[in-house]
Amino acid sequence: MAGFNAATVVEPLDWTFEPFVPGAKGVITEPTDDQINKYLNDFKAIGAEIADKVPDAPDGNNPADLMAALDDLDLDSVAGLTAKMAGIVAGLCSGSPSADTILALPPRRRTMFYGWLQQEVMRPEAAPAGGKAQVTTLRSAAAG
Repeated sequence: MAGFNAATVVEPLDWTFEPFVPGAKGVITEPTDDQINKYLNDFKAIGAEIADKVPDAPDGNNPADLMAALDDLDLDSVAGLTAKMAGIVAGLCSGSPSADTILALPPRRRTMFYGWLQQEVMRPEAAPAGGKAQVTTLRSAAAG
């Protein structure tokens, strides 16, 4: 019978911002349900805030889309929203990385970090050898 090992079923949330932010690396503590709910609600609030200022703004479900929408805002608004977004992400990460560390990362790489984190937390893929079950490959419908 196959076993389940919670320690190995998904990869740890290792992160590094080196060489862009020297010494910035660590492991994100697995977020709690409360942290995930706060993250989702806070991003929806930022999405609403951007929607008030930018026509056709995204709905707040994807941090990378929200970052792209910032291109249409004035610099003061962008700075404030960027700082809020980093704080929201740092909260999800239990402070590792911190908001200041996230903001030290160049913007394109920061956006990629946000997308990676959301993918890992919201839709984690099971790690290879996460258990002992045999994986069965199903034929596609097109195979006949």
